[in-house]
Amino acid sequence: MTTNSCTSPAAIKKDLSKLAKELAYTDEEIAAGIEYADRTKRRSHPPGEWDKAGRFYAHEHTYSVLCCRSPSRAWPHSQMLTARTAAHCAEVYKADNTTHVRRIGTAYNKLLDGCENDGVVRLLTKGVRKRKADLKCQS
Repeated sequence: MTTNSCTSPAAIKKDLSKLAKELAYTDEEIAAGIEYADRTKRRSHPPGEWDKAGRFYAHEHTYSVLCCRSPSRAWPHSQMLTARTAAHCAEVYKADNTTHVRRIGTAYNKLLDGCENDGVVRLLTKGVRKRKADLKCQS
């Protein structure tokens, strides 16, 4: 599969999803990885609200958000930073493996930056035998 000819983010997402499916990543991991990549690069933002003192409170109450430092005047963005992590995105999308979410997010960002396809395939291929064996056991 080649993704070097893709220029639009939608086409890159489609090709990355197809490649990740071939390498035994789950739909949840793919969706969480793309969301993680968008949040880390500030292409999307976690849902939440700001108070008058400039503190951000996340609307997605996952374990990651609930266990982080409460927003204060000194640390107003603690929940926002936590809501941009791979662990939080994995929890929101109910993905089992945070490492897989992080790999897909990294691959998506590399493809958007114009990196070569071989490096992305190499990144996503790590652990493919174990994932395929796990899928066979679940079936």
